[in-house]
Amino acid sequence: MIRVFVYGTLQPGERFHRPYCGDRVQVQGPALAPGRLYHLPRLNYPAMTQEPGWVRGVILGFESPEAFVKLDQLEGCRRDRPSEENEYNRLEIEVFDSQSPARSLGRVWTYYMSRQRVHNYGGIWLPEGVWHEGQLPQF
Repeated sequence: MIRVFVYGTLQPGERFHRPYCGDRVQVQGPALAPGRLYHLPRLNYPAMTQEPGWVRGVILGFESPEAFVKLDQLEGCRRDRPSEENEYNRLEIEVFDSQSPARSLGRVWTYYMSRQRVHNYGGIWLPEGVWHEGQLPQF
């Protein structure tokens, strides 16, 4: 099983969950990931960076690694080019129980954006570490 931590448009109920995950996914539950979450207002989606903080999201389980073909395409991630050329980069990280943050839920994959790219897009820090398209604060 391939496990992926999602925090934005791939979360259940968000716009890309059904087209990119469809019925091939198992929702494994909420989790916390290390990082800082930003809203990218011009693009209307979020980005997570490797900075101190916590991001709330959901772990999805996929039966086949072929799921990465569609996910990498959506995230602008190509493993055959330098990381700075990617929109997001896929990394394996440790995630934690959202109710008991000291409890590890193991290692999963997720997508990070560079701080410089977030800055270039005018990213707005979301200190609560939560992004849902229908519940964004007014900027």
